[in-house]
Amino acid sequence: MRYPDRLRFGFVLFLLLGSLCPLSGQALEPTSSNQPPWNEKDFFAYKQKGRGSLTGQAFLSSPSGKAITQAGTPVHLIPITPYTRYWFEHQVKSTACSGTGTSASAESTPTPHTPADCAHEALTRLQMEKRLAPYLRTTRANPTGHFWFTKIPAGRYYIVSLIEGGSGTHQEERQSGLAWLVIELEAGEKATNLVVTDCKAGLC
Repeated sequence: MRYPDRLRFGFVLFLLLGSLCPLSGQALEPTSSNQPPWNEKDFFAYKQKGRGSLTGQAFLSSPSGKAITQAGTPVHLIPITPYTRYWFEHQVKSTACSGTGTSASAESTPTPHTPADCAHEALTRLQMEKRLAPYLRTTRANPTGHFWFTKIPAGRYYIVSLIEGGSGTHQEERQSGLAWLVIELEAGEKATNLVVTDCKAGLC
């Protein structure tokens, strides 16, 4: 094979190999976020008024087994869709800030993150998502932690409540943390006596 022909053949071979094997740094690096895209259709059924209702109690479990409640604490009802499931799995079930355990700025000493800090951060991120606002429902618990939701459409939901210091007199009754529950509601169903807690009592 003459030299010009070998040169031409080598160039063609290089182009073929380049098309089969991407260059370093192209399409091999993982994406920064695997969160599913927002899809309005996933939420449409949750915007309507339904005939179902939910009642229950939101509390944390103290080491001695007492229920830690907080009067007036918000209780959120969140539709389960691929979009909110990603939020729940990454920021509630395994809180986003639990991996590092601390937060710090360039000029400050690292400050330990508490479970309540992580939960507060997770809920704040959810509430800042304006597209979710028409589909979220929020009520407040009474002094014993009991709550009510009415006119709920059928579907699957997260019930989430951040308890930031209980109302008890003892130190162990002033813990903070996130209570949650996953529930599926049928059309017109009236679900009662729901237990929304931090799972330490083995109730979820």
